[in-house]
Amino acid sequence: MSKSMGTNPNNIQEMREAKPENNVDMGISDSVSALAALYQGEKTDASYVFYTAMAMMGIAVTYLIGAIPLIGNLSHGPIAWLFLLLLPVPVWLIVAFHSLMTVNAMSHGISVRIIEDALFDVSELRVERSLVGSAAGDKIMDVNQSKAAHILVSVIVYGGVALLVAGFTAYALYSAGGIIRNDADLVRARVIWIAIGFYSLLLIIVALSWIEGMRMIKEAKDLAKSYAPWRVRRCLPVYNLIEEPSAVAGGDNDESLCISTETNES
Repeated sequence: MSKSMGTNPNNIQEMREAKPENNVDMGISDSVSALAALYQGEKTDASYVFYTAMAMMGIAVTYLIGAIPLIGNLSHGPIAWLFLLLLPVPVWLIVAFHSLMTVNAMSHGISVRIIEDALFDVSELRVERSLVGSAAGDKIMDVNQSKAAHILVSVIVYGGVALLVAGFTAYALYSAGGIIRNDADLVRARVIWIAIGFYSLLLIIVALSWIEGMRMIKEAKDLAKSYAPWRVRRCLPVYNLIEEPSAVAGGDNDESLCISTETNES
């Protein structure tokens, strides 16, 4: 029986025709497994970075609430002016590092979105993409997609923290200035102006960190949108998607491209 099957031309032809299809299925399965592993890792990293950023914001607010009453107590002593001038430094360090962590979390979010898009294509779910995965949360947290009420809340939260930090710094400097005015040596040394310049420099650095970070995030989002959907890339394995990623991206004929390619190959 086995000898006749091995020498039968019809059986050999059927095996040859089935082999490419099996290879395609195995390739898709391997790709999905790799995507799932990447997704798990990226999702874990994104969650860790996000929770760290939120924890740091909570620490900063707690520090401010605890430090404000101390300003009156620190106003008495031989070097009270120095304590008052240095009092806002920890919160500014937290704010600066928070900007890095937040932009890092947003970068991981773009990576997660790209992998989710590929997995969504494979899953063939009959729902809108915006209802699944991180895309559902983006409608609330992303100011470019969220409603006016959610944008207002975001402005209140981040704007409130910024005003709290700036107001606390100004109050500390004002209290230190009241002590420094009574010391001629400190007045001549322009200590208060040096402190004002130092915190102004920190403000500029943090602002530039946010501006540059948002610019990089926007460029990453635009680049991610320029690439063709995963279902098109797997149907066009020889297409040069690196040099011309937008050639088949975002079109309405993604499925027709896949079908026509499979038809031509068959």
